[in-house]
Amino acid sequence: MTPTAGDLVKLCAQIYQPNAAVSGFDYFDAGMDDGVCWAIKRLDGCDVVVFRGSVTMQDWARDILALALPSRIGHVHTGFYAGMEHMWSDCQKMVTQPVAVTGHSLGAARADVMAAMMSTDGQDPVLRVVFGEPKPGLIDFTSRIARIPGGSYRNGDGFHHDLITDVPFSFPPEEYVRPTPIIRVCAAPPADDRWGAFSWHHIELYEAAIAAAETKAADPQRLN
Repeated sequence: MTPTAGDLVKLCAQIYQPNAAVSGFDYFDAGMDDGVCWAIKRLDGCDVVVFRGSVTMQDWARDILALALPSRIGHVHTGFYAGMEHMWSDCQKMVTQPVAVTGHSLGAARADVMAAMMSTDGQDPVLRVVFGEPKPGLIDFTSRIARIPGGSYRNGDGFHHDLITDVPFSFPPEEYVRPTPIIRVCAAPPADDRWGAFSWHHIELYEAAIAAAETKAADPQRLN
């Protein structure tokens, strides 16, 4: 089966849960050796590799390492790339079916990095779907994965949106870009959300927004 965006956003939400290591995944790696938290969910005909977003201090530290690093996959955000060669070396031995990659926030950027690694190694993923994706690298990096099916979802309305999708900011010669255009969805945060400007970024909002979008797509006559 080919997973939908709704299937994948649920896995992205699940990997944040305290019981993620023992529930819902066929393999879970907490990233104790390389700092990358990821999991595998085996579906009929597809292995889904799921990356968690920022939770630990190491995650947040890597988020701000925004220098574009030259690498075998192009110029990529240094912090997003950190630990990923080790992760891919481990994962490559475990996947047994066509691969879909997904993630939220830092996890979205890591899904991009893995997609670029797979493409460089001659084994493109069959699907790349990400949520709240920061810009992961320069054009020589993103061009490697632009052709991979899937998409990048951003939560927002006409006045506000997930600000994580705007970073890193681009200044010559480091012109950060995203691999594919934004797909807009909307689930508004509660008025008292303590995250303020970043309140549109929560994975739970993406889960609600994707569910609403898929329900509407299945029933075009449904009122907003």
